[in-house]
Amino acid sequence: MNAIVIVLCALLSGAGFYLSLNLGEIWALAWLAPIPVLWLAFRQETGWKVFLAAFAAGAIGGCNILPAYLGTLPPVMLALGVAVPALAFAASVIGAQFVSRRTVPLLGVIVFATLWTAFDYLLSLGANGTATSPANSQVGMPFLIQFASIFGLWAVTFLIGFFAASAAAFAATRDASFALVAVAVIAINAGYGAWRIGTAANAPIVHVGLAADDSLIRNGTKADEDSALAVVKTYADTARQLSQQGAGLIVFPEKVAILKPAWRGAAMAELETAAHIGHATVVIGFDDIGAVRRNDALVFFPSGAPPLSYNKRHMVPGLESVYAPGQGSFMLADRTAVAICKDMDFPGTLREDATLAPTLFAVPAWDFDRDRWWHARLAIMRGVENGFAVARAANDGLLTLTDAYGRLLGVKASAEGGMVVMQGDLPRGPGVTLYARIGDAFAWISCALSVLLLGVAFFARKPH
Repeated sequence: MNAIVIVLCALLSGAGFYLSLNLGEIWALAWLAPIPVLWLAFRQETGWKVFLAAFAAGAIGGCNILPAYLGTLPPVMLALGVAVPALAFAASVIGAQFVSRRTVPLLGVIVFATLWTAFDYLLSLGANGTATSPANSQVGMPFLIQFASIFGLWAVTFLIGFFAASAAAFAATRDASFALVAVAVIAINAGYGAWRIGTAANAPIVHVGLAADDSLIRNGTKADEDSALAVVKTYADTARQLSQQGAGLIVFPEKVAILKPAWRGAAMAELETAAHIGHATVVIGFDDIGAVRRNDALVFFPSGAPPLSYNKRHMVPGLESVYAPGQGSFMLADRTAVAICKDMDFPGTLREDATLAPTLFAVPAWDFDRDRWWHARLAIMRGVENGFAVARAANDGLLTLTDAYGRLLGVKASAEGGMVVMQGDLPRGPGVTLYARIGDAFAWISCALSVLLLGVAFFARKPH
């Protein structure tokens, strides 16, 4: 095949990934992006050429993370963040070609979807969780992610892969049955999503207030009493304003200020008073420097009871190594749970929390500006998987209210110009889903089926 065609296929797939995955926001392209390089595979182009085209496509798409993190995260981490998902995609494509060549194209279609899902799961066990999962691209269309409540986001990755491989097999073989399969995948996914959302039961409503002020970040990172208390007072005043307007739950960002023993009491008193007078629960994040340094969220109660602390469990590699990670989940009696920023990137962690049956998560966060929607999507996906609403407030990011079905009920971007405030009525979720009960069974089935099909192809008689 002409080298120009191979390069063009790699560029088309790469452009589709760049615009849809990670920082990309065009969800529909995620379903189409794999098709050009998969077409090469099902056309039985030379294996190493297919592998290189697929890897190049994945790497081109992965490069869209660079504008957000270049100069912030270590170069080695960025290189791995681009190369490893690209390698997983290329291995999935070459696996599909190998199976289809030695058996039948249908098994090649299946093995691409299972391999891509298996690699997606294995990558999620690393330091960045599900950050690079193609499933996250679909959060902008909630009716397309409802299967996550049954099998986790792995089901969404599988469906994207199965559709793309079916469409590519149709383009390569002209077998109309593959076109029918591709249409059926989309129809079943969308139909189930529409049904689940349409039949959602009425739920108790919580009036939530969110706020963030990026102009306070500079003072919030200073380890002196005046700077810390100035930030605390500003957020306490904001809590009073939000509670006066009816907010019963108020969520502020992660690490708004540094806490040291010398001024911890004064800071606590300011926020305890605001919560008590306003009859609201206030969740706010601190860089808490004591005997052990922790990235924690303190929860202040309308009753005036002493605050409780939740400690962040997953740190940003290369940036938060100074913090001791927390070990346990946190949930209030009303089934409001707390997590911090990167905790929401890890399905296993949140699924363990989901066994407590939370119906709403309060999430202080801190993003990197350009990744604001990407990182917010991961938290939204956890809510769909486990049946809880999410109230998330981020510095350098977004204030978001989303229900347990992934519907965006309110969104505002934080800003340098002053305190950005948002309020809204947030229905609690239904609680524990099937996925929360069965865990990553679908991912393990994908791993097993991938090995089985590759084994069948390996031992199959080589075609003439």
